[in-house]
Amino acid sequence: MPIISTQGQAATPSVRATPSLATDLSWLLMTASSPSCRTNYLERVDANPPAASMCGGAALAFDESPDLAERVRTFWGDTDEETSLTEVQILAHHAGAFDATDPDELWPALERAVSTVSVDLDIPSESEDDLRLFSDRLRRLKKDPALVRSYLKLLAEVWAPVDDMWQQWLPAMEQAGRHFMSQYERRTSLDLLITPGCDIFRERLPQITSDIDAGKQTDFVPCLFFGSSLYLDFPDLVVIGIRVGPGGEEVRARTESVARRLKAVADPTRLAILHSLAAAPSSVGELATLFRLAQPTVSMHVKVLRESGLVHSERLGGRLRLSADPGAVESLLGDLRDAVLQGTTPDQTLSVAAG
Repeated sequence: MPIISTQGQAATPSVRATPSLATDLSWLLMTASSPSCRTNYLERVDANPPAASMCGGAALAFDESPDLAERVRTFWGDTDEETSLTEVQILAHHAGAFDATDPDELWPALERAVSTVSVDLDIPSESEDDLRLFSDRLRRLKKDPALVRSYLKLLAEVWAPVDDMWQQWLPAMEQAGRHFMSQYERRTSLDLLITPGCDIFRERLPQITSDIDAGKQTDFVPCLFFGSSLYLDFPDLVVIGIRVGPGGEEVRARTESVARRLKAVADPTRLAILHSLAAAPSSVGELATLFRLAQPTVSMHVKVLRESGLVHSERLGGRLRLSADPGAVESLLGDLRDAVLQGTTPDQTLSVAAG
């Protein structure tokens, strides 16, 4: 379900975050049509397997199905390696099915849209060359019902292997949308929320902001098969892509270290010892006297703190002196902040890009 926000008094912008099958399908088509795009995604997987995007898996799948990838690349007969396949989103938008998540709803909507969609495209986010390309493709579809059937058949073939996975990820995509909307509700400016992916978005950002404030419909689209950036500007709709963040397993792996260190200071006595050592280095004996505890008990607490990296020791004058590590404490606070608030404040790394 779309997450909708209305803001403002005089003008009431309609802003929402909503998954879009047509948009993720466009990413898949781009991956299939561009060998360099697939290579780029696969390099991401090799460089950072735990955080690899789902698009890396799609890239590998197309490498394993070269016939399908080649049919996508050559379908229009007018494409170079780096072509865009935005006509899918143009048709989906015209059909009122941009937020469709069911392929059985999207395919007939695309087919219906062919006969009535305008070929005089007004999409300022796209280059003149790309607009001519998309217009030509739409004209060809309008003239040739057999081409429409072949086109829809190819789209269905590309989507079929990933549909089950994509449907399972819908809750995660919706959650990514909620994270973004929580920031937007705080009236955080778009230039802080979004990392521009290309010059056109950066150049048009003041106009985009003005259009949204004036009430233009805006869709922030969480994308599972995200490439590098997504920005489309239709006459009545702004579309900006949001990369779906890491799944539960990755989040858990990232927070395990934080949890271990937090457990070390969750004990009131250990926290008091850490506070004391931050004020002045001490020996185990001095700590035992200060806290009126047996030395073995203090040694046990110190061992936990040392294993968590919060306390270090050095031998001075034949005696072992303990002290808190300020850097380690600051690191724990920063890691805790990131683990809890990542993706909810502008200076954190919410995966959003446009261009």
